[in-house]
Amino acid sequence: WYSYEFAKKHPDWEQLISSAEPYGKIHPLYGNGTTFCVNSPWRNWAFRLIKETMKTGVDGIFLDGPVVFSDCCYCQYCEEKFKKTYGENLPEKEDWQNFLWKDFIEFRRDSLAEFLRDAQKAMKEINSEGVIFLNAGGWQPSGWRVARDIEKMQDYQDFNGAEEFFHPKAEKSILATSMMAKYLTAGMKPAVVFNHYAMGSWHYIPLMPLEIKLALAQIIANRANPWICVFDPLAKNIGEKEPVAEVLGFAEENEEYYLKTSSLAKVAVHFSRQTSTYYLSQYTSLYKDLGTGKEEGLVLDQGTGKLVVDWERRKSINESLLHHSYIGCYLSLIRSHTLFDIILDKNLTSEKLKEYEVLVLPNSACLSENQRKAIKEFVRKGGKLFASFETGFYDEKGNLLEDKEWKEFLGIEEIEDLFPPMVGENYMTATEEFAGFPKSQLIERPIQTLKVRAKKSTRTPLFYLKPLPKIYMSLQGVSASPALLISKYGKGKVVYSPSLLEAFYGEYRIESTSQLITQIVKMLSLEEIIKMDAPSAVEIEVYEQKDSSRYIIHLINATGDMQRPIKEIIPVRNIKISLKVKQARKIYQLNNKETIPFVHEKERIEFVIPELKLYEVVVVEI
Repeated sequence: WYSYEFAKKHPDWEQLISSAEPYGKIHPLYGNGTTFCVNSPWRNWAFRLIKETMKTGVDGIFLDGPVVFSDCCYCQYCEEKFKKTYGENLPEKEDWQNFLWKDFIEFRRDSLAEFLRDAQKAMKEINSEGVIFLNAGGWQPSGWRVARDIEKMQDYQDFNGAEEFFHPKAEKSILATSMMAKYLTAGMKPAVVFNHYAMGSWHYIPLMPLEIKLALAQIIANRANPWICVFDPLAKNIGEKEPVAEVLGFAEENEEYYLKTSSLAKVAVHFSRQTSTYYLSQYTSLYKDLGTGKEEGLVLDQGTGKLVVDWERRKSINESLLHHSYIGCYLSLIRSHTLFDIILDKNLTSEKLKEYEVLVLPNSACLSENQRKAIKEFVRKGGKLFASFETGFYDEKGNLLEDKEWKEFLGIEEIEDLFPPMVGENYMTATEEFAGFPKSQLIERPIQTLKVRAKKSTRTPLFYLKPLPKIYMSLQGVSASPALLISKYGKGKVVYSPSLLEAFYGEYRIESTSQLITQIVKMLSLEEIIKMDAPSAVEIEVYEQKDSSRYIIHLINATGDMQRPIKEIIPVRNIKISLKVKQARKIYQLNNKETIPFVHEKERIEFVIPELKLYEVVVVEI
């Protein structure tokens, strides 16, 4: 952010939108200010400032920005650099059918990464041991709009960091901070989650203490570093320091239990930056206005049915679907107490996948040829795959593929079309007892659903009912289209859902959908490392400290008073835990250092946590 007065002295430094107007003029930053381009001479001014700052003796530099804003940058320096790199002029507008537009997206990301690279170089010229990191963005699919990508940036920074702030009225999950922390730790660098104590945009009033404590506990339990911003310069507000001191004081006192840990998870969930950047579904009916499906005063909101035709809006629809897919998958697995890691695009290699038993691809639509080969090899050698909707139907740049072998790998003989999207009154049914559903049980059908035919020898335990165009109509019977395909490939197994199951749960929170997701993952897993009998609002994360011969179990209780900000956490008592381990010497809680009795049976130990308030760490010495 820079003032307009300063920008007037350097008019060629500003980021320009496609109309050649300064971004800050059309979209004032924080209501009053503008932004500069990473390819302009401003970069050299910034590097000099970094050097001068390092000369004062500070340990490093945190860059809260810069970013390349949406519809930017069309300044003379970007024009020249793009022409030199790609031999063409900058594309005039957003057009996902134009290869040049996709080059422009990559150009923006490369430009930001190169700025960070050169900033790091400038910093290290003064202090070779110094650190530098950027507010580089999180898991959200819209990150491409500001050119943020930790996979692109992490080579030039010492931490992967992103914001996860609380805001009243925002429809955020209680697990939002947990999700951000787990995503950032998927990178190659230490992770830090930027948090603040403020009541949203009321920066001089502290957030409810339990919200602060819960966020910090979720961060450290997921192996990320906490970072909290305080806006009150005089610390006049009561209660702003105590929750921070309590959680971080506990972590400091027990620091040895947080270091050199390794994940025990055998399930990997793919969060794809390729897909979030380039995915634009081929199915045009996906872009119809469907309304909310809400019924009020004898009126049902089913939208206009009109087709959205502009590229920006279509891209936003795809981002929203992917956004809810990630949330739905994350919430389902956390709430079922399933251990899992998030993996990124660069992790889809044969070597990395050896660490896992189950790979979950929640509509990972855009995959490279090498990634698809690695996934098939993983399954052929005994791995288990759970994929949904258009997974692998496009290459890494979003170009539609005609890969019949990949579709056969998923168990598909033919894709006919998309079922008419509709909110409500469409169903699938179990044609056999499956995933806890009895035969003939009706299950809510996700809105976005492909009509496919399964190849021979593929198990199909669920089928869609024939679609209904309106609510309150009689059911028309079971269709010929399977709702789940289960097939073998080599020594492994593939489960494919033609529906956007994860997005449906992420948006509508219908429990039967979550049950289906979690039971499929459990079915594919060889044996649960840890089992816990506790409410779904209790998160569990488990790590191993091999050097110290012990397991570290983190328990975070988000069982609150049903609204946010949370005023009260409801304690959970007598939590039964079963851990797969050949032997154990001692089990104890870090909060009170009390020893926990346990029983050992068939290479598992069982014990009970008497009470969990908000956060506890249990140590199992082996």
